[in-house]
Amino acid sequence: MTIETIGSFLPDESLISARHDFERGIIDRLHLTAVEDDAVRDIVGRQIRCGVPFVTSGELRRKHWANDFWFGLEGISCENVSCGHIYQPVEALTDLLHITGRIGFNPAHPFFEDFCFLYSVVAGRARCRQTLPSPANLLLEVYALSAGRPETIYPLSIDGLINDIAEAYRQTVLHLHALGCCSIQYDDTALGLMCNDNYTKRLLQGGVDLIRLHRELITVINRSMEGLPDDMEKSIYISGGEIIVPEWEYIEYPDNIMPKALASLDVDKFFIPLDLENDYAIEVLRHIPQEKDVVLGLADAHSPFPENRGSIAAMIHKVARLVDPSRLSLSTRTGFKLSSYSQRALHYEDQWRKLHELLAV
Repeated sequence: MTIETIGSFLPDESLISARHDFERGIIDRLHLTAVEDDAVRDIVGRQIRCGVPFVTSGELRRKHWANDFWFGLEGISCENVSCGHIYQPVEALTDLLHITGRIGFNPAHPFFEDFCFLYSVVAGRARCRQTLPSPANLLLEVYALSAGRPETIYPLSIDGLINDIAEAYRQTVLHLHALGCCSIQYDDTALGLMCNDNYTKRLLQGGVDLIRLHRELITVINRSMEGLPDDMEKSIYISGGEIIVPEWEYIEYPDNIMPKALASLDVDKFFIPLDLENDYAIEVLRHIPQEKDVVLGLADAHSPFPENRGSIAAMIHKVARLVDPSRLSLSTRTGFKLSSYSQRALHYEDQWRKLHELLAV
């Protein structure tokens, strides 16, 4: 069975050391970029040897999985908070989003330079994929920044905000395609958070209309995909955020977003993380149209311990009654890159061992 990656990889020791030296002023940006380039070359070669269908740059140059992309768009700036306390219901960072105007496409976005380097390193040996944070996450971020009232911080109505986000993404993806990108992957935690009872309870207490928000999240994703070239694969990885695996519910009741999202998102491929012990959760797959591809996230990217191949094979067998086996492939539940990898005893070589374990299933 084919394996895929979520797209992010742990840095090697040379890159970790170079980052520390750069932060202390021992080396300059030019030196750091050269080390980053070498690290990208290494992971590209290793991905190709693993036989994955699409290769990424590993997100090695990013400080944050989502903010680095958003900071590069028009209408968004990075606000650095270096003192005091941050009180917010989302991940606390010192670099925070600040809306400065209408959100728009930036032809000089730094992600384009990163992709061009990836494309040159791959040199036709594989197909290139670009991962981007989901536009639904950006919409949810604006909701968080505005305490549930986006119109108080954005110069247009909510419909105008949705259109601006979608068009900024659409133009970005079209430019990536022109540079040689043939696969775009949205990394989404917004849809997964809508499955979290504690999170949605806070939204309701803040006066947010959940059903309308569900519709807006799905709409901004689909509008961002409109008019993309037929030869570009469109995929989405749906995560539960910190808990990784969303609290999947397959029953079609009004405040369950997943049946609506899986049935109506205009993508070619879904990356779905699952717990091996939760047979009930796989029922959500029945809402994915039969012509779509499904990548099952079954291996633990955040643990150095070997996988139970028997349990993975058993889960694949159970899923095969809901999804055409010819449309299935395997991945880890998440990307490999995380800030706490050292505390989890993860090493650079562990990620490659994990991929080879999946190849052997």
